[in-house]
Amino acid sequence: MPGCLGLLAGCESITPKQETTEPFLFRSLDLRQQDPQGRPAWSLTSPEARYDIAKRLAKARQPRGLIYRNGQPQYDIRANGGTVLNNGEVIQLEGAVVVTLLGPDPVEIHADQLRWIPRQDLMEIDRRPWARDQRSRLSAESARFYVLQDRLELRGNPELRQWTSAAKGRSNFDGLGPADLVLKTTSATWHPRTGVLVATGPVQGTHRQNQGSGQTLRARSLGGNLRQQRLVLEAPVQVIDASRKAVLEAQGTVWDLAARRLSSDEPFKARIDRLQVRGDRLSIDLANETVAIPQACQLVQPGEQLQANQCLWHWPNGQIRAMGKVVVRRQANQQITRAEQLQGQIGSNGLALFSSPGTRVQSQLNLPPPGSKPPGASKASRPRPVAPPVMF
Repeated sequence: MPGCLGLLAGCESITPKQETTEPFLFRSLDLRQQDPQGRPAWSLTSPEARYDIAKRLAKARQPRGLIYRNGQPQYDIRANGGTVLNNGEVIQLEGAVVVTLLGPDPVEIHADQLRWIPRQDLMEIDRRPWARDQRSRLSAESARFYVLQDRLELRGNPELRQWTSAAKGRSNFDGLGPADLVLKTTSATWHPRTGVLVATGPVQGTHRQNQGSGQTLRARSLGGNLRQQRLVLEAPVQVIDASRKAVLEAQGTVWDLAARRLSSDEPFKARIDRLQVRGDRLSIDLANETVAIPQACQLVQPGEQLQANQCLWHWPNGQIRAMGKVVVRRQANQQITRAEQLQGQIGSNGLALFSSPGTRVQSQLNLPPPGSKPPGASKASRPRPVAPPVMF
C-alpha cells in the first residue's frame, strides 16, 4: 500500500483545493432601517433565508415587508420569494408580488417581479404591473413607483378599467363581467393615496350600457381623481354612439363615475341622425339615459329650427322636450311658432316632430297670394305682391 501511494504521488501532480464558502441557512431573516429621526423607515422579514457571505446576497422565502411614513406603517409588501443584495441596498421580489396601501380604503399594486431600491424610494416593475382600488384597475407594460412620493408612473399602453357596480370590500373583480368603462392612454401617473390621476393622450375608450350597447370616446388627455370617482376629459372630446347614429363634440367634460353623469359647462354640438343639436351647457345622465341641455338649446333639421332656454332628450324612446321661450322657425311659409313648452319625437326618418298638447301656442306665417306660382316657376312671370303675415 505505501508503494502504491508513492507511485500515485509520483505520477500525478497535486494542486491545493480552494475552499468554497457554503451559504448560511437562517431560520429567519429580519432587516430593519430607520429614518434620520430614528423612526422605522422599512423592514423585511422571512421565515427562512440563505445568506452568501462572499456575494453579500440573501435568498429569502415568502418575504414580507413594511414601509413606514412618519413612523407609521404605510405599505405592506408580500411575495413568494426574494433576493436581498448588499445587505438591503437592492431587494428583488418575485412571484405574486403585492404592495398594499394600508387603511380603510386599500389600494393594491401587483407584479410578477419587482425591484425595490429603498435608498431611492423606488420600485421598478417591468413585468405586467397592475393596480386596483375598490372600483378601478390600472395596468401597463411597465411601471415605476416612488413610494413616499405616492406616485405610480405607468408606461407602455396604460389602460384604465372601471366598474360602476363593484361592491365595496370586494377583493377582486371576478364575476363582475366586462368593465363598464375602458380608457387607453399614452402614459399615466396615479397617486394611490390621494387618488389623483393624470394621463397624456390621445385618449381612446369605450363605455358599455346596461343592454350591452355602448359608446366610443376620444379626448386629448385625461385627469381626475379615482378615489372621488371623477374623471376630466380634456378638449376636444368626442363621443360616438353608432347604434343611434349620434356624435357628440364637446370641450372639457367632467365624468362623475359614481353618479354616472357627464357634464360640460362649455358650448358643444352634436348630431343625432339628421338632427343637429347645439347648446352652451350639457349634462348626460347615463343611468336614466337622458340628455339635458340646460342653456341655449338649439335644434336644427332640414326646413326647421328650434330655439329654447333648455331641452331634455330621453334617447330610448326618442322623446324631446323644449322648455322656456321656445321659438320654432320653418322655411315653409316662413312660419314662426312661439310657446313656453313643446314636445317632440324623433321618428324613424331621423327627424323630430314637435307638438304642444295642452299648451298655448302663437304662430305666424306668410301665405302666398291667390294665383301665385310655386317656387321654381318661370322667372319671366310677373311678380306678385307678398301677402301680409298671418298670426293665430
